[in-house]
This record gives sequence, structure tokens and C-alpha cells, in this order.
Amino acid sequence: MTPSGATAGSTRPDSIAGRVTRGVAAEAPRASRRAGARAVIVTSDDFGASAEANAGILRAHRDGILTAASLMVAGAARGEAAEIARDCPNLDVGLHLVVCMGASVLGAERLRGIVDGAGRFGDNPVACGMRYFFSRRARVLLRDEIRAQIEAHLRLIGRLDHIDGHLNFHVHPAIADILVELCAEYRVPAMRIPREPVFTTLRLARDHLSRKLVEAVIFRALSRRTRRMLAVYGIRTTDWLFGLHQTGNMSADYLLGVIRRLPLGVTELYFHPAWDIGGATPSAAARHEVELLTNAAVRAALEGADARLTNFAELIRS
Repeated sequence: MTPSGATAGSTRPDSIAGRVTRGVAAEAPRASRRAGARAVIVTSDDFGASAEANAGILRAHRDGILTAASLMVAGAARGEAAEIARDCPNLDVGLHLVVCMGASVLGAERLRGIVDGAGRFGDNPVACGMRYFFSRRARVLLRDEIRAQIEAHLRLIGRLDHIDGHLNFHVHPAIADILVELCAEYRVPAMRIPREPVFTTLRLARDHLSRKLVEAVIFRALSRRTRRMLAVYGIRTTDWLFGLHQTGNMSADYLLGVIRRLPLGVTELYFHPAWDIGGATPSAAARHEVELLTNAAVRAALEGADARLTNFAELIRS
């Protein structure tokens, strides 16, 4: 498949490592911070993972504030997710890249050594991360798989405005090197940078303090590195993000507190909603996120903060 927006026979980009070493750009383009302007992208991960996830996303979009979703293109309910995307043209659907704790597109025969016999990546993030970092063969296979996931998304959705990663693995050094080059090749204009203002989160919710601090240190370093690479190709990102440290523990007090403290610029808030449709029962946390995203008080708080709901497609046109 010819990359979306690219011409056939276009040359491959220079390696990112070489271009960053030569000092090309220091920081990825962010949204314009007009005086007093606040905009919010509300994203759901795991679109297509299950019928329950799809139901939660659909409800949160139609009845609430959800403006974007990221699709697992090898997820069990990816076909239904694509139908929902066609029925909801205002839902901006990006790619949720999976290289750990999920299914591959290419399968066991093509990815022997990084997936099991059923074509699933490992469930241990540390083990996966170490394998990808130290194994050149693993990185060659990952490039093929990441390309396949991008092309599967284009077949299912027809366009690709933004990419993020399951467990935020997309900023792992081995993955980011591959992914950013492929984003340039396929003209993908935006990517999530999972660096959250941790002290804002800790002021609002001090649960899991040690985990949050460790996450903050790791993702601060990985995000800084990835942001520099995005800058090489002018790939956009948001100014701010919340959802990393409070994943699975969202509360109304926390969300309303974040909204009251929204900084100027564009902020991404990301969630993992799901809804009970009579099959597998989603977690209480996932159901609660649907309730939060459809809560009138949350919408009123955004209006009170003079924050405009937007999505990545609109961001890249600005």
C-alpha cells in the first residue's frame, strides 16, 4: 500500500538518530497557546479491544465529552469499531499501537520470537522492553509489525491523524525510533507524548504515590527523547496530558480538579471506558469512566474553565 498522503516511490527519511545528532530542532511543535485559550482532547484507548470497550466509547462520545479514540487493529472487536467510526464522523480515530499484552497483525509465522503460537505478544512489559532493546532481530520484526498495524488502520478507518501506544510502549526507545520514521513515511501528523504534570496529579490524588513517582521519572526521560524526534519531522503533539498516573483510578474529584487547573494550550485527557452489554462484565473502573465522561457536571466544569473540546484532526489543521 502506498503510504497515506505520500507519493509512490518517495524516498525514505533519513535515520532519526542521525538527524537528531546533527541538531535538527529541539522540541516537537505543540498547539498554539493563544492568550487565554484552553482546548481539550478527550481520548479513549483500547477501541476495538472488545464489544464492551466499543459500547463504552460509543456512549461516551454520543452522550458525553469523548472526542477521540485509538484503535487496536488486531483487537477482537475491531470490525465493529470500524463501523462505529463510520457512523460517528466526529469521533477522531487514531492507532493504538500494540507491541505488548495484545495480539499482533502479522501473526506467529511472521513474528516468531516476539509472539507466541497464537500471535500474541508477551504479557510482561519489562521482559518485552528488554527484548526489544537488546535484540536487533526483534527490532526488524517490530518494524514489519508496526507497518502492518498502520496499514491495517488505514484499511479499516481510511485515515490516520494520530498514534499512541498500549501501555504507552510507543515511547520505548526501540519502538519510538521505528515508529517516528514510519509516521514520517505515512504522513501521520500527531502522536501522544505521555508526560503528565505529576505534582498536579499528586495534589489531587496521592494514592499509589511510589508508582506515580517512578512512572514520572521513566516517562519524563522517554517523552523528552521522543519529543525531540518528533520535532525532526514536524509531527505535532499536545501541550499537556493527564491520564497516565491515574489510569484505572479516575474519580469525579480528580477529573474536576484537573479541569479547574487546566493550563493554557491543548491538553489531552485519556481514559479506558467500557460498558456492560450483557457479555463479559467490564471492570467497575471502566464503567465508572463512562459515567464520568457523560456527567453533566464535568461538561459544565469544562465550560466554566472556558475550555473548548477538540480532537487531533482539528489540532493538525490549526
